[in-house]
This record gives sequence, structure tokens and C-alpha cells, in this order.
Amino acid sequence: MAEGGRPVRTRRRGARRLVLAVIAAVAVGAGALACGGGTPSGNPGTKDAEHGVALPSATTPEFVPDRSRFLHPPGGTTYVGVAAPGAPWKSAVLSGIAEDAGVRPNMVEYFVNWAKDFDEGAVRSAYSQHAFPVITWEPWAGAGKGTKQPSYALSTIIDGHHDAYITAFAKAVKANRWPVAIRFGHEMNGHWYPWAERNGVNKPGQFAAAWKHVHAIFDKVGARNVIWVWAPNTLRGADPVSLKSLYPGDAYVDWIGMSAYDVSEPTAGDVLDPTLRAVRKFTRRPLLITETGSQPGAGKARWITTFFPWLRKHPDVIGFVWFQYTREQGAGADWTFTSGKAARNAYRTGVRLLKPAPIPAPS
Repeated sequence: MAEGGRPVRTRRRGARRLVLAVIAAVAVGAGALACGGGTPSGNPGTKDAEHGVALPSATTPEFVPDRSRFLHPPGGTTYVGVAAPGAPWKSAVLSGIAEDAGVRPNMVEYFVNWAKDFDEGAVRSAYSQHAFPVITWEPWAGAGKGTKQPSYALSTIIDGHHDAYITAFAKAVKANRWPVAIRFGHEMNGHWYPWAERNGVNKPGQFAAAWKHVHAIFDKVGARNVIWVWAPNTLRGADPVSLKSLYPGDAYVDWIGMSAYDVSEPTAGDVLDPTLRAVRKFTRRPLLITETGSQPGAGKARWITTFFPWLRKHPDVIGFVWFQYTREQGAGADWTFTSGKAARNAYRTGVRLLKPAPIPAPS
């Protein structure tokens, strides 16, 4: 997903026209929901990344779990995540989703572009609701500036033009101490973002190089409380580019992500399997479905019904993030599981097959 309320992807002829049109609507929705020239819905604002977070009293040390606790959900548990307007800042959002789903989310994803500093309040708010935070970190100034944005071309990252910002962000992440997942430069195998190699500005090999550069800065400042998420779009809807050529390597990645939306397919496997097979040719890292949803229509409930059994059949898939946004909220379509009674019931029935991993809250 990307920012804004307008499609940015070009359409193809024939049967792919509807697919790409819907995928484009998905791609332009998420970032605007989160960072389109301002803060996400319900976000009271961000603090200066240089300020970090106040240290706890020496007499009452705060327990902070190590990131290793979250890398592999224990004992058959999973991540049941959402991305939704106002989350994680407004606790009523996750509470409402829990009521609709019958299961409380234990993961929350939100979007931050490079015009924004790290918001330690968002991380604290997520943990206080027993939800692990996933930050989709987008190296651009927002969709309102267009899809090219030469000042955010991959070469500018590699050449160090953004090092001051990246360093400040990394220092703030370290100061916060609580582990976070960072999904940097998602859907890089498309053409609708400034960081995509095939957007007409960048060159082959630059995405992996930019990733390594950002990762090295986090290492340099000692920000080791990060789970790094490399997250392409599903092959359907993306450009014909080798995923392996975009991959920086297991030394720089902890989780594989995937943006995977149902636009016309009858089953979840039809959407997910081709990309999963492609990824498994070069890495065995755990996979998190970092964005998913189903478009409105007669087949929506049926598709949701197939989604949860698919998850249970793939133990290397550690969870998912449901994109709980509507057309009116900028998503291009109503991808929510609450769009109708049948979809809601299918989700409630399916999610109960899963056992959410426990997430600790700050003391």
C-alpha cells in the first residue's frame, strides 16, 4: 500500500487490467492513511527523534524483553495483526477490532515516511495494548509529492544524503529499548514507489545496497532491538523482476513480509503460494503476511474462509496483518473483514483456529 487516494500504477491489457487497477488502489492507500503530509488518523504527533525516551528510575528498573523473544512465536502461537486508522495511538481501535473478531490483535502495523521522526509513544501504546509494533518505514516524503521523488532515489540513500535522518531515527529506536519490527521500503518489486528499482529513476542492485546502508547505520549506533522485515508485493500485480536480485541477504533480514490481497482469486493459496514458492528458493527466514485483505464481492467470505486453514498448513508463516481500512479511509476499496456479516463471521470463525502469541506490556 502507498499513500494517497489516487492510483499510481499503470494498467495492463486483458485480464490483468482489473487486477492491476485494484492492486493500484491498494498500493496508494496505506501510506496516506498513515503519513500523507501529516500523522496517521488519531496520531497526536511525533516527538523529535533526538530526544529518545526517559529512562526508568534506577530503583524500579523496567523489564524490557529482548528482540529474540519475538523472532519466533512460541509453541504453536502466531501473530494476529491489524493495520487500522488510529492504531496504535487510540486504544479503542484495537478494542473494537477485538470485539468484532472475537480475538484481540497482538500485532499492530503503522506507516512512517521519512518526513517523520520515530514516535516512541506509538511503540509504548502498542505494547500497553499487548500488541507488537511493526513500523512500515517509507523512504519518501509522501504520495503528495509524486511517485518519483528524485531526492529519495536509492542512490541518495546509498551516497549518504539521508544519513543524518537515519542516524537520528536509529538512535531514537535504540533509546526506546523496546523491540520493534521495521518493514523498510516495502513492495520494492513494483514501480509505484521512489525506492522501486523499476520506477525509471533507480538502477538494478541499488535496493539491496540501500538496505545494507541503512542497516549498517543502525548497527553503528547500536540499535539492535530491531527485527528487519523485507516485504515484496505478491508476484501477481508486481513487475517481472527477480525477487532474489532485490534481497540483501539473510545477514540483513530477520523476517520476510508480503503484501497479498485478494482481488478475484477463489482461495488464499491462489494469492499466496506463487510468491511463497519464489521466496523459498533463496531464503528460509520466517514469513509474516504484512498486508492482506479481500475486496468486496460475493467471494469475499469464501476467500477469508480459506485464509486461516492456509496459515495453519504453513508453520513457517508466523502470522498476518489484516488491512482494516475502507474506501472512505483512503484504501481504494473496503478490505476490512467487517464489510459485511458474511465476511465478519468468516473471519471470526477462522481466527479462532489460531492461538495468538503473548506480548508483554511495559511495567
